[in-house]
Amino acid sequence: MKEASTLKPVIRKLIDSLQLKDGAGYPTTPAIPFTDMLFIVTRSHSPRWRSSTAYFLAQHNNIESVQALSETERVEGYLFLMEHESSHKAAELLLSDIASIVRLCDKVLELSRSDDPLVRFRAQIHFQELMYELYRISSGQVALDARTSVEQTKEYINSHYDEAMTVQSLANMASISPSYYMELFKKLVGQSPIEYLTSVRIAAARRLIENTDAPARQVAQAVGYRDPFYFSRQFKQATGMSPSRYARRDNKRIVSFHYPITGQILALQNIPYAAPLDREFCLFYKQKYELQIPVHLRDPSMEENRDFNLEALQQSKPDLIVAGDWLPESDRSGLDGIAPTLYVPWWDKDWRQHLFIVAEFLGETTQAERWLDHYEVKAAKLRGKLNAQLRESTIMAIYILNGEIHRFGSRNLGTVLYGDLQLRDPGNHIAGQVYEPLTAEQLLTLDPDHLLIASSSDPLSQQLWKDMTGRPEWQWMSAVRNGKVHRIQPDPWFEYSAMGHERILREVARLFP
Repeated sequence: MKEASTLKPVIRKLIDSLQLKDGAGYPTTPAIPFTDMLFIVTRSHSPRWRSSTAYFLAQHNNIESVQALSETERVEGYLFLMEHESSHKAAELLLSDIASIVRLCDKVLELSRSDDPLVRFRAQIHFQELMYELYRISSGQVALDARTSVEQTKEYINSHYDEAMTVQSLANMASISPSYYMELFKKLVGQSPIEYLTSVRIAAARRLIENTDAPARQVAQAVGYRDPFYFSRQFKQATGMSPSRYARRDNKRIVSFHYPITGQILALQNIPYAAPLDREFCLFYKQKYELQIPVHLRDPSMEENRDFNLEALQQSKPDLIVAGDWLPESDRSGLDGIAPTLYVPWWDKDWRQHLFIVAEFLGETTQAERWLDHYEVKAAKLRGKLNAQLRESTIMAIYILNGEIHRFGSRNLGTVLYGDLQLRDPGNHIAGQVYEPLTAEQLLTLDPDHLLIASSSDPLSQQLWKDMTGRPEWQWMSAVRNGKVHRIQPDPWFEYSAMGHERILREVARLFP
């Protein structure tokens, strides 16, 4: 019998009920033909029936056979006979909270045995409540089944990317509507179905270009593109270069050992061969480049990941490694023994200098200049728009961590807000600081017109946020009164890199349309 895929809510009239327990059923209940049956199994040692499961049996006319199961196969539970309904289909439903279902079953059973018609009427009411709970559980399982179906279409894309497919055809495979399919796919995968299909195809194209001499037209056809010109546009959008230039490039295996380094390497139109993708700071890179980065490292700040990362790099045999200079000396010897390694001077230089240091190491200084020119044009355009729109308004960004408030300073996201975009902050910063401590009273006194808030999920931070927003003074803050409080996420706001800051520009433009 199949899991319930659809249980249409219908009011059902209860005809009779009985309990199977201790190897016996109620001997006084006769067979009633042409009825539908609900069989709730609480305990089973039979391969035919699962414990904690509700079985919907259509037009069941042999109740003795189910009673016999309790005697021969030690099945215990409840039987409910209902008037036949044409829409009723055989199905089964796994019950995670069997105790609450049993309480309802007992109540229905107790009331239905009464001689008082009014009490038996109440049994019908409780039976509808039981059915309601089963319908409610069913709707959750439908969502679970849909998730499984979406995951299956993802695997289908992975293995059939060279074939023609549309959202409609994929939704048909999942047996759900196209709109719901797109919504659920993006929620589960982080990309739309077409975006994911494109990333799979481009990853396959890169492998072909790297390992064969096939021309672009042939590569396009091999990965599912019938139009080679459209393929070239998609390839350039994903990798930053045309297929022909990609084939001519110096195909070095470059390692990004730390999260912000990835944003510098990508800005230089190089996709790392290995990079860490397991933190919330790099969600964008995981979604967009996971299939194009062959070796996935783990958070290098965690000591337990040291051996894993070193072994992964030794096996992949990279040509170059780029890391931050905060890496302990004890860990550097391991990297130095694998490939030439650049340690970017993190605190002594700003992100623009980081970009050129990495570019010089990779031989991409021309690309660094080109990228930075493009960034300055975008920043200047947005700066002019915001200056006209916000005028004298002040903007502050805070981070609630471990039960304390931290105010972002002149580095990291402050570099973009107060440097590149020249937005006004209600106070003064300590030069070079990522963030500075701030009390709730100081925040209330500074009273910014716009407030950007990032909050950790730790209990102390959540409690502080609750306490802050519960204070009467909070409601009088300018940003709160005017609906100018914006929640921000670590990705991309915490990243200190070329590509990270370009993405922050896009986020600022979105917040201030």
